[in-house]
Amino acid sequence: MSYNTMKSDFLSILDRDEVQPGGPQAALADTFLQQGIGRIQRTARLPSMERAQLITPDTQAMLQFPVPPDLIQIMDVLVPELGDAEGRLCALKHVSYRELMRYNQFDLPRAFARSQTLIYVRGAVPIGVQLQFIYFGNFSPFATPDSDNELSASTPDLAVYAALKYAGDFFEHPLTQQWDQTYQAILAEVTQMGRDLDNEGGVNVVEQLYNWD
Repeated sequence: MSYNTMKSDFLSILDRDEVQPGGPQAALADTFLQQGIGRIQRTARLPSMERAQLITPDTQAMLQFPVPPDLIQIMDVLVPELGDAEGRLCALKHVSYRELMRYNQFDLPRAFARSQTLIYVRGAVPIGVQLQFIYFGNFSPFATPDSDNELSASTPDLAVYAALKYAGDFFEHPLTQQWDQTYQAILAEVTQMGRDLDNEGGVNVVEQLYNWD
């Protein structure tokens, strides 16, 4: 669904002449939609927000890399287990920056930390080894009003009802609470869909509580 179609749905439900195209407060429609999208990005963690950045150092071992500009929350930092014939991935431990600086940078990659605009890893990622940075990111900007993005293509109604909550508060609309309840219900459904997607394919591996060796 394009941004314009999503906006049209929003205006149809809100049903106020002043924010319709050509109305005296027409610009508010875009304001409410952007506020709604901002709320989703702050509070929701949806499958459509998952991102993967693949980085392979080619000239020298890597000790750091820039934080992606759309980063919201880090999920995992993965590197191949060196010497593993099956190419299995190992998740690096997330530690504080102060603790990470005590790690040996010449060791195998074991941990990572974020400090300001950089992600640091210790030890260094060897040349030719691909690191996978998995994270939740902001939705892509709409290139044009007739284009879509991850949100409008997957759950446009979530954005519509998020925007209606802001519009309802602004106009003191009697349906504001109902619109917010609809938003919460859609959000719960989409969140559960994400959990179901993660759990497809059988029982997840459960780590043992104790090490016996």
